[in-house]
Amino acid sequence: MGCITRHRSYRAVTAALAGLSLFAIASPSVVVAGQTALASPSQLAGTYDGHQMEMAAGLELRADGRFDYGLSYGALDESASGTWRVDGNMVLLTSDPVTAPAFVMLGQQPASDGKTHLVLDLPQGWTRQYFDAEIGLADGRFVGGQLSDDSDALPLAPGDRPVSLRLTLGVYDLHSDAFRLDGSRASRIHVRFEQNDLGKVAFAKTPLRIDNGSLLLERYGRSIVFKRRVSATSEAN
Repeated sequence: MGCITRHRSYRAVTAALAGLSLFAIASPSVVVAGQTALASPSQLAGTYDGHQMEMAAGLELRADGRFDYGLSYGALDESASGTWRVDGNMVLLTSDPVTAPAFVMLGQQPASDGKTHLVLDLPQGWTRQYFDAEIGLADGRFVGGQLSDDSDALPLAPGDRPVSLRLTLGVYDLHSDAFRLDGSRASRIHVRFEQNDLGKVAFAKTPLRIDNGSLLLERYGRSIVFKRRVSATSEAN
């Protein structure tokens, strides 16, 4: 998705992981509870690499209790900054305040051409094709699909009476409320998408399990394994 750029914290984390030939994965010095002592914050502070197939990820846990996180997965880029702490065999991440993206219903007006139009106000550089629309009909059916830049008319058949509209930005799994429509066949629906802090993750005591010196984060149906990295110079010492 060309217009959704990587965020600064993502770049900062991945920059810290650049030049992998200068780094090596640290030997496990912290293991789960029951095998050795629980990890302390001082043991866990450092830079972690979560790269795997089709995914680039980085995490930095700083000694001052702050963290930076970044992930690039397909068309998705996301980042977060905030505070971290240890709770048993978990690291908990809590993001700084985030203003979530929002879909705002601006109104519905009659249209003279007999069609139902969706006017979508977007940030500069965005395209309607990033979004899907689900239209609820008076008879209980739902129709819709990906929006087009070629036309703002919704795919309704003669006799369809739209009574609700829900918009989705699939790459970020964002969904609007179900906006109520008046059921008229010929109208112009006006919605604005407010980007706000899109791509900033609102972690709220989100757990990463400590496992043999690595940190495991469950996200997007995958287990991201963050392995701590130390400089070759440090290992030599």
